[in-house]
Amino acid sequence: MPAKLSRTSRNPYGITNAAPRQTMGNSGVPDPTWARIIALEYINNNDLTALTANGSAAMATAAGVGGSATLTTGAAANTLGAEATAQAVFQVPTVANNLGRMFFKWQGQIDSLLGTLQVGFVASAASAPQGIFIQSTVTTGALSLIVRNGTGTSTFPFPTGLALVAATQVELGIEVDTLGNVFAYFNPTTGAEPITGTVPSTPIGTVANGPVVAAYNQLNGSLQGLNLPTGALFASQGAIPTTAVARVLTVNFFVAVQEVTPN
Repeated sequence: MPAKLSRTSRNPYGITNAAPRQTMGNSGVPDPTWARIIALEYINNNDLTALTANGSAAMATAAGVGGSATLTTGAAANTLGAEATAQAVFQVPTVANNLGRMFFKWQGQIDSLLGTLQVGFVASAASAPQGIFIQSTVTTGALSLIVRNGTGTSTFPFPTGLALVAATQVELGIEVDTLGNVFAYFNPTTGAEPITGTVPSTPIGTVANGPVVAAYNQLNGSLQGLNLPTGALFASQGAIPTTAVARVLTVNFFVAVQEVTPN
């Protein structure tokens, strides 16, 4: 009889984050039987229909090699303008729901540090939502991984030096494993050295593509008490103007993935 098909991922390093020299893992055409995937490359107008606007945000495709899009927020200060997946189809893996790992990856830039970037998994469109997301700090561009539920917030700053620069493209990634541990990535294609954040002068293989922030829910079999959201989540991208001036994100791609069964 034929060999049993493997249930393991065709993207062994994670579709969005950690494969050396290949931003999208070893991805050919992802198999829908093992993962829910939103992958927007903004090559044509149809790519925009998978997202819904919040806070007066508007998106449009932009000319350029490979395709890109612009997301323009409203001009109300301290009000999130975002585009999120139309359905909340992502959820932190637990024994009860039997879901696999979650991945998120975003590549783009913000026009000014007078806006706060917010990208990742969220329960709702809000300036301080429940979810697992990366958010920047106004004026400095400093980044943090934020994990929030209805009872508390855990904030994990990125290493010094790994920050947004106005009008400069950056690539940000999130991974949630089957234990609820959360990892954040900064420019994983080129590679910041894991945890230390030191950009190596010479490529050092897979090490140069590792996470720069780790937030452990379980460590060595011990529960750490991370404030993980329990409900269904949207994948979202957006910004919060800190003055009454609209902010503009230029987005190269937006990818969110959840494996259906643990690998």
